[in-house]
Order: sequence, then structure tokens, then C-alpha cells
Amino acid sequence: MKKQLFASSFFRLIENIILVSISLLLTPFFIKTLGNNDYGLWLLTLSILGWFNVIDLGFPAAVQRQITIALEKKDNAHINTIFSTSIVLFGSLGIISTIGLYTLSQFPMIVGVDNTSATTFSSILTLLMIKVLWDFLMNAFHGFFSGMLRYDIDANISTFNSIIKAVLVFILIPQMHIFGAVAATLLADFLSNILKIYFVKKLYPPLRFSRTFVCFSELKELFNFSKHVIASGIANSLNTKSAPILVTKLFELTLVPIYSIANRLSTLVEGFAKSITAIFQPVFTRMVARDEDMEEMYNNVSLINITVYSILYQSLFIFCGMFIVLWVGDNFTDSILLVNLLIFTFLCRSLGWSTKAVLLAQANHKFLTLTNLAGALINITSSIILAHYFGLQGIALGSALGFFCTDVVLNLYLLKRYNNFNITPVIRGFLLSVVLTYTFGILGQTILEQYVEQSWFMLIIFTIVLFPFIVVTNWFFILNKTLKKQSISIITSKLPFGNKA
Repeated sequence: MKKQLFASSFFRLIENIILVSISLLLTPFFIKTLGNNDYGLWLLTLSILGWFNVIDLGFPAAVQRQITIALEKKDNAHINTIFSTSIVLFGSLGIISTIGLYTLSQFPMIVGVDNTSATTFSSILTLLMIKVLWDFLMNAFHGFFSGMLRYDIDANISTFNSIIKAVLVFILIPQMHIFGAVAATLLADFLSNILKIYFVKKLYPPLRFSRTFVCFSELKELFNFSKHVIASGIANSLNTKSAPILVTKLFELTLVPIYSIANRLSTLVEGFAKSITAIFQPVFTRMVARDEDMEEMYNNVSLINITVYSILYQSLFIFCGMFIVLWVGDNFTDSILLVNLLIFTFLCRSLGWSTKAVLLAQANHKFLTLTNLAGALINITSSIILAHYFGLQGIALGSALGFFCTDVVLNLYLLKRYNNFNITPVIRGFLLSVVLTYTFGILGQTILEQYVEQSWFMLIIFTIVLFPFIVVTNWFFILNKTLKKQSISIITSKLPFGNKA
């Protein structure tokens, strides 16, 4: 398991390095080639596609959990039953979703698209109905990568998808404008999905689909788990996909890229953190299947998550001002303050990952969905109110408030309700990460902006100098003694003198 987790983390890290590199290259290209209006339209379209994932009704999480448990028990018949039932289920939900997407495409004014962009918007959504249907069907295959702890394969396929898509974007957009992005997305996804099906079949040769395996009782079992995840899916879409719509409705389409730059940078950084944090869900599920105590594992995973997020977001805070100006120009300086505000949102999410993983593994997620939905409603409501007073910054503040209520306050309350865990070390670690991030962030960003030459060379030099200091400081203050000793042991064992010893 340790080797599989290490391989998964490594390849997910490589995936995110490539994804970030491609995104950093593509964003200025999109802005220059499409312009702020059409680039904002493309971002709005991608956000809307994410909204239609809500129609999966929480079944992907249920399927992944059931497959993980069935694999642990080596129950081949049950695995094929889960797979066949989920294929029919996701195919049906995908058709419903495409109908909904087509309906929305006929009424672009609902999401704030004006008449000048309405025809283009409608055509894009209609073409991307194919992608939505594919995405739903692929949910039946994803559970095998997580259940077998083979995130490395999934990461490599995602890397392939990103590279192919980027190449096609550079080739097609100059000729086809925004429809080049659509064509690149569809072709890259088609090739990636073929690879996913091939590798799942290779990982698990007994896998096969048959209508005789489709079972109503299995569907009922999946629904018993997923019915409490539905609200979480809605809440997740409200939290992560609503900003472009809010910006379009409350302000204008041309401001979407300014908010998106800040959110994109923050999300890309989280991708690196999730290379480590997101691989533990099946581990907790396996521990539940073995009836093992999870308190120590929860605390250790939480502190690791918090430390990783803290290191990465302190770095983002310090360097984002100089980076944004060098990356996309002075026209996007408003994005800098947005990043500073959104960072608190992602620090809250560092604590939420492990908490949700435990509750989902235990199937103690009945009220988790309600708390997530409450946090999302706080997010949307406060964003609308605060946007009236603070503009785009109000939307970022609303997001931070919503995630704090959900991932810190309400979810920790639920964890204590179902488990007698001592969470004091986790709360202490989270508070330390916030203090360290905003102390170092404000100080470092101010010094770089006022006293350092704005150039890529100076940015790289200061990153090389300051990053080790950030790592050591967070390692010292946030991790407990056991994790410190284990981390030192791992590092020294990889060094030449450590191997000789």
C-alpha cells in the first residue's frame, strides 16, 4: 500500500506540474487570441458544465466506495454487478443532463449572456453535450483506479489529456476562434476515455458489462449511500462553479477573467496539495472495512494536509503579486487582492479533506450534506451582499466565509458527533497555518512589490531563497513530534549517507 500511495502521489504531482505549466502558457494565449469577452464566455461555459455534474446525484462517490469494499473482499460477481448497474445508471443520468444543458443553451440570458454572445454561447453548449455524456459514463470506471490505489494511471491519463488539449488549442483556436477550444476539448477527452477503459480492463480482467448483471437491489444500495451526497454535490457546485455566473450577473462578462485569474492560480496550487491529500480516501475506506481505529490516522493526515497547504499558499501569497504582473500584465492587478482573500478559503479546505474522508468512509455523511449545503448558501448569500459593498472582493470574501463555516466549524462538529477523536492538535495546526500564511504573506508580498525589481529572474531567485525557509518553518510549527521524526527518517534514508548507515 505504501508503494502504491507513493507512486500515486508522485505521478499526481507530475500531473499537476504539467497541468500548471500548460495553464500558465495557455491563459495569456486565450486572453490575447479570444479577448476578455470571449475568454470570459469560455470560462462561463466551463463553469456551467461543472454545474451539470450535480445531476450525478452523488452516485460516483457511492460507486467508488462499493467497488473499493468489493475489491477488498475479492468479490468478482459483486464487482461486475456494481459496474453494470452503474453503466446503466450513469448513462441515464447523462442523457437527462444533456437535455438540461440543451434547454439552457436556448435561454442564455438566464446566466447573464447578452445578445451579442448569445448565439455563440448556445452553439458551444450544444456541442459540449457530447462531453457531458462521456463524463457521466466514465464515472463507472473511476472507482477502479481509486479502489486499487492506482491514481498513478489516472494521473498519467490526465496528463496525456492536458498535453493533447493544449497542442490542439494552439493549433485550432487561431483558425476556429472559440470553437477551436471546443474541438480540442472533445478530441482530447475522447482519446483519454479510450485509454481509461483500456487500463481499467487491464487492471481487472474479469470486468465485463452485461444487462443480466444490472440489479435493482444494487441500485437501491447505491442510492442509500448517495442520497446523502446529493446535497454535497449541489453545495460543491455552488461553492466552486458559481463565481463566473455571479460576476456576469452582478457586474459584466469582461470581469470574469480578472476573478478567474485569481481563482485559477489558487486552484492550481491546490492541485499540488491534492497530489498528497486526495489519495487517502480509499485508505480510510479500507480501515473501515477492517474495523480499525482511525483517530491517529485522521490526525496525522490532517496535519500533513494542513502543512502542505500552508507551505504552498504562503508561497502563493508572497509571490502572486509579482507573478500576475509578469504573467498577464498590469491590467490584472485587481486579481492580486482576490488571491490574498481566496487563500483563506483554500486553507479551510485543507482541514475539510480528511474530515470528509473519514465521514464518507464510515457512511456517516447524512448530516455532512446538510452542513455543506448550508455553507454553500452562506457563500452565495454573503457573496451577493458583500459584492454590493466591495465589488469583486466581496465575492471572494463570501467564498471564504462559506468554506470556514462548512469545512472548519460544521464538519468538525459532525466528526466529534460520530467519533470520540481528540481534534485539538488539528485545530491548533489550522490556526497556526492561518497565522503563518498571512504574516509571511503580507510581509513578503509587500517587500517584493516595493523593494525588488519586477522580473522573472528576481522572482525565481527569491523563490529559491525563501521556499526552503517556508518549508522548515511550517514543518517545525505545525507537524507533531512523531511526524517530524518520520519525515526526517524518510529524508535521511534517501540520502547517500543514510543508505550507507
